Amino acid sequence: MRTEDLRYLQLLERLRHGQCTHDDYELLLTRVVGQPSVASLHDSPWNQAPILVFRNEVRTQLNHKAAIHNATQSGNLPMVCVAQDTCKGKPIEDPTLIKKLLELSDIWYIY
Repeated sequence: MRTEDLRYLQLLERLRHGQCTHDDYELLLTRVVGQPSVASLHDSPWNQAPILVFRNEVRTQLNHKAAIHNATQSGNLPMVCVAQDTCKGKPIEDPTLIKKLLELSDIWYIY
């Protein structure tokens, strides 16, 4: 993700180093859903904005809603593909490992 908003980019850099300011806090408040400055998430630029959440359950629900919305908008039916994770060719059956796999991020970054 790339941001062209210099002020927000500077905020992210300070956040990365734990050096946020009160002005950073005020800027973040302008991006909170429900604030008067955000009239609707259906309008640009908010309909393309990343959404930050702190729980995987919320992230998963948002992703499901987005997938259904995008499928509907394009005239397609959503399709769910369930993976069967394996290790050395054998299904993973350890409940702890399965839980860890399910908690992995949906986003993979390749550097």
